[in-house]
Amino acid sequence: MKQKIPLKHLLLTILLAASLPAFSQHFDWVRTYTGAEASNTDDPTNRIIGSCVDASGNIYILGEFSPQAFLCGERLLPMEVITTPLRRAIVIAKLSPSGDLLWHKAIYNGKESCYAHALRMVGDSSIMAMVRFYLPYSSTASYYRNLYYLDTLLTGNDDYLMPTDSVSGTNYTAFITFDFDGNATERHLVSVGYLDSNGNALTDRTIFGNVYPDKLTAKPLSSESFNIDSEGNIYIIRKANDIATGPRDSWRMDDGTISALKIVDNGTHNLFYPIPYRTALWNYQIMKFSPHFDSMIDAVYLFDSALSYSTPSSTGKIYSFEMDAQHNLYLIMYWSGLPGHIGIANSNLLHLGDSSYAASWMIKYNSDLFAENLAQLRFESSNLDQADPSLGIGGVCVDDNNNTIFLNCSVEWSFYGQVNGIFYRDINLDLVKRSNFWLRLNRDDLSLLSVGRLLPDTVSSRNWLDVLSVNNNRVFAQSVISGTVFGDTVLHPPHYSFGILGWDYNGHEIMVKTHDCESNKNLGTQMHIRDSILYLTGVLYENFIWDTIETHNTGPSQAFIAKYVDPAFARPYVHPSDRQEQFITWNQELSFSLTDSPILLTANATSGLPITYTCNDSSIAYSDGSMLYLLRNGTTTVTASQQGNSDYLPAEPVTKTLLVNDVGIGALANSSPQIFPNPASDALYIIPNGEPITTVRLLSSLGRQQQVILSHNKINLSHLPAGVYFLSITTTSNNYQFKILKK
Repeated sequence: MKQKIPLKHLLLTILLAASLPAFSQHFDWVRTYTGAEASNTDDPTNRIIGSCVDASGNIYILGEFSPQAFLCGERLLPMEVITTPLRRAIVIAKLSPSGDLLWHKAIYNGKESCYAHALRMVGDSSIMAMVRFYLPYSSTASYYRNLYYLDTLLTGNDDYLMPTDSVSGTNYTAFITFDFDGNATERHLVSVGYLDSNGNALTDRTIFGNVYPDKLTAKPLSSESFNIDSEGNIYIIRKANDIATGPRDSWRMDDGTISALKIVDNGTHNLFYPIPYRTALWNYQIMKFSPHFDSMIDAVYLFDSALSYSTPSSTGKIYSFEMDAQHNLYLIMYWSGLPGHIGIANSNLLHLGDSSYAASWMIKYNSDLFAENLAQLRFESSNLDQADPSLGIGGVCVDDNNNTIFLNCSVEWSFYGQVNGIFYRDINLDLVKRSNFWLRLNRDDLSLLSVGRLLPDTVSSRNWLDVLSVNNNRVFAQSVISGTVFGDTVLHPPHYSFGILGWDYNGHEIMVKTHDCESNKNLGTQMHIRDSILYLTGVLYENFIWDTIETHNTGPSQAFIAKYVDPAFARPYVHPSDRQEQFITWNQELSFSLTDSPILLTANATSGLPITYTCNDSSIAYSDGSMLYLLRNGTTTVTASQQGNSDYLPAEPVTKTLLVNDVGIGALANSSPQIFPNPASDALYIIPNGEPITTVRLLSSLGRQQQVILSHNKINLSHLPAGVYFLSITTTSNNYQFKILKK
């Protein structure tokens, strides 16, 4: 499906890019988390998990970072609250369009790491952060008693965030809403407990004995992500581990113990969901809540009742959970080892397919949580065990303006086994080992529209399209790359480059903006495009130079936020191969006498775009727009050209011979010379009257003589300030005076 770009079109693209001012495409600013890194064993990386941009260009970020970190030179946590720097904290921050830190809020527990899940816009005036942390109270675990929550240090006041008389857990998923000024306007601490077949809550007495005999045993949502529709309804994807091994064996669905979920909001507000069928440890569930968690509208498990606890072991992960303007949900997942007969719950008999080994899927849900469609990316080989494949869809990006969605994907396999192909549905994508690519799909039926490719890495398997952003017929991705990229950009081993890659929607490569680096672990986490601005977030493992902006890494890794500006991004891109041709027609004869000046030039372009005229010898004639001014007798050429735009290719220039004769010189001798233009900007032209000019003098309005030189009937005025001047032209027999206005 890849199209070869003609050489003339490629050269044109390069020339057009080179003709733009050097400052038009640049990194405006880069901000980093700097400082010592948290080193807890689960994930030591300082990173930005989520970000969003408001209509004014302010960027909001949600991240996990070391409690000793700095952002924009400002410490993110007060030193006096840091008790265990090895545990990471959460930060929510706002940066202005110029990169200034406007405000930040932090959550930190000195004993347990805090976790960030996602950040979303709520309407046009708020943001909501989804995070997880331990509350600062537990009679059996005194080290949980300290929590830095936003701007306050909590030290064990049980009722500060929520009453805990009914819930035994201390680990909660929190949904915190902030206005754009950083005020926390709403907070919901959510956990999930269970009811038995008689409607009684499962408590610690049920599970462990007599630890908390009257408290519901509840767990956090174990969530991957969430989303919000335009009506404020909240959709959450959670890992539905409704069974467990060890002391919680009595929770299994297949012994009839569990009948419903009990969702607890802030310790007092209870919502219930009856479980329709037995599920399994590795299932997922989508939950839909009304605004402010007032009610639970609906919920659905991903897989249907065909699953049971006896289903073979498998591993899986949810990678993305996005929404379009019509409130359709797109869920990206990867699983290894699922049997192909597994059905999708709440659908018209959708199932995973006959071949689900090393496959990734996307399920499209409507706002009622009905699964409307399913698409699979799968690997085929004559010997899957020897091929040892890795195949994944990293995420989904929605383009509401064009009714399309984009998936960023990657595939790799070992040197063993016969590979029969990588398939999207039944279409062989013709990919090679270590392929990194994106797919453009029709949003309605998920049919394949186009493919964009990043050539395989020749050094390592790190080449990966980390994140995508789309707008105005442009697809952007962040990636670490090495070897050959796009076919005409070559990076030589062992070096890597990290930066931005770009395609149009048909997969034509249009942009490579990379910077040399040594590490292949640098990665992007999110991208947003607004008009002419591309906002980037990610993680760096080394010092880095973004154009002329240098960042210095003070730890094993640092999170970054960068603003990249290109005025062309605000206009729809049209690839040269998609532009229309245009032609210039010009039937005018260019043979004149000096008395005919000025002349209206009459060339036309079939596109209707304006024509540009250039005279080869400006001492004979000069063009100003479509007007031609004759200066002296002689012969030269005039060229009509049209450079094209985003819809039209440049026209083939048309050149004509201009003949200026001396017919009428005698008549001109009885008149004065002519000057143009007046008012003038940079230059003034003189049309002689047939008498030789001996001297010219230019005086300011105060009578001071100005330094000017007459060359080929042209006087340069560019060095003079704006104002009124008086020009004196002396010929062999007369002197002429003119009043000049310099703009």
